[in-house]
Formats: sequence, C-alpha cells, structure tokens
Amino acid sequence: MINSFRHLLAPKLQVSLALQGGGAHGAFTWGVLDRLLDEHRFDIAAVSGTSAGAVNAVALAWGWCEGGRQGARDLLERVWQAIGQAGRGSSIGLGGIGAFALDLALHLFSPYQLNPLRIDPLRDLLVRLIDFAGLRRHCPMPLLIAATHVRTARCRLFREHELTPEMVLASACLPQLHHAVEIAGEAYWDGGFSSNPPVVALARLARARRLLVIRINPADLGQPPRRARDIRHRTAQLVFSRPLEDELAQLATIRDMARRPWALLQPQLGRLARLDLQIVDGDDTLAALDPATKLAADSKLIDLLRQQGRAAAERWLRRAA
Repeated sequence: MINSFRHLLAPKLQVSLALQGGGAHGAFTWGVLDRLLDEHRFDIAAVSGTSAGAVNAVALAWGWCEGGRQGARDLLERVWQAIGQAGRGSSIGLGGIGAFALDLALHLFSPYQLNPLRIDPLRDLLVRLIDFAGLRRHCPMPLLIAATHVRTARCRLFREHELTPEMVLASACLPQLHHAVEIAGEAYWDGGFSSNPPVVALARLARARRLLVIRINPADLGQPPRRARDIRHRTAQLVFSRPLEDELAQLATIRDMARRPWALLQPQLGRLARLDLQIVDGDDTLAALDPATKLAADSKLIDLLRQQGRAAAERWLRRAA
C-alpha cells in the first residue's frame, strides 16, 4: 500500500508543454500527451499550441476540466478517433489518383472557389466536443494559441480566457484549404507561419523550470526532392519549421545575455536562462511518412502515430527520471 501511494507523496515537477502543428501528424503529440498524463509526478504548468497542437491543447484543457488527467486522456482519444474517421473518406485515401487530383485542385483553385459554403468538419468537431464557454471560465492552466495575422504576418496569441472555436480554427487555417478566419474584423491564417509552437512566450508566462517541446516536423528533412509535388511539400516543411528554429535561437541569445553582469538586475532574464528546455520528436517515424498524410490520415495511421508518440514519451520519461 505504501508503494501505491508513493506518487501522491512525491514532490510534483512542473512542466510547460509547447505543441507543434503538423496536421493529422498531430496524432503523434496525442500519444506523447497520453503517456505523460499517466505520470502523476508531473503537473502541467501551461500549454502553448499551434494548428494541430492547438487542437490538442484545448482538448487536453477541457478534458481536464471534465475529469482531471483521465478526462484529458479520454477527450484526446475522442478527438483523434473522430479525425481518423473523417480521414477515411478523403481523396487522399483513394490512392495515387485521388492524391494527384487533390494536389492539382489546390493549385488551380482557391478555397473560396472549391468551398464557397465554408464547410469545415473541424469546426463541427470542436463545437461538439469542447464547451468553450466552460473552458473560458474554468481552464485549469494557462493556454497560448498561435495564429498568423494575415495583414501584418505577425503572430497573434489567444489566451484561455478569450478562446472561441474560431480562434482554434484560425490557428489551423491552411490558406490553400480554408477561407481565412475572421476575428474582430481581422483575417487569420495558420499559426505555423509565425510561431510553431510558441516557446519564448510560454517560457515567459509559466514559472515551470522545465519546458518540453513536442516537435512533429522532422529536424532532418532528408535528400533534396526532385518531383514537383515533393518540392512543394518540402517548401511547406521549410516554412513551418523555421519559426521554431528562430525561437530556439532567441532563447540561446537570452542565455548569452544572462551571463553578463547587468543581467542580475533582470530576474526574468535569469529565469529564462536557467530554463531546462527539452524536445520530444518522432523524426524516425514522421520523416518516413508521405507529407500528404498531414491533410488526412485514416484510423490505422492515427493509431500508429499514437503508439509512436507514447513510445517517444516513455524514452523521455526514462531520461527525465
């Protein structure tokens, strides 16, 4: 019995989570979160998310409101099961011809032509599974959801006390697929263009000593592509990977500044310099996948990514012990 209550007596470790976007490959992040939520020795201090990372973040937060750690696990599972079911009917699932047809359509027509009625299954899913009014009132941790302001190209961070479905949709709005999302008269696109995910802002907001980035865009993209379709996908990977690299470089600059004598006058600078930033990624698994599966993945691939995410979290937990 002593062993069964040991986790309740052990000191809690505060960790902030930064969840990168990557479409349906965000199921890898689901797996990581699913495993971390098993660990009572960790408390989640704050969460930032972009695109699929934003979906994971709000599902985690509202699930926690409903039923603590297990509630968060249950809601994340419901979200990704729904996404996997939706992926079954996609044109990508039809094989090479379907993927080619979709790729061609996206380059010949805008979403304003292809989808004039603004049909968006993700919005239906969010409204059905997440009570945003309840989340605004009772969110158990600070949230930072990133979107890109189309007019200025700047990152806009939405906080937990103001969140609406439109803000999460803005964070996940690929302009090739969806109409720009309007919020207070301003248009927004996917947060991956400007902050993928927010790291520096999260570090400044949260008091946790440890910040864990869950990265799903591979750091090593492999050999240069030669086919037109692959070149387009690689271009997108470069665009969505750059913001994280910029933020990591910014943190490195902050650490250098904190070593200077005058830094003693700025306590926050010293705290950021002591931040224990770590990364969990699925490079081996995710780099091998066709980038087109980010747009729609069936239940089988969703489940595989969850398993790979859980395994990656397990490896990180062994190092963090």
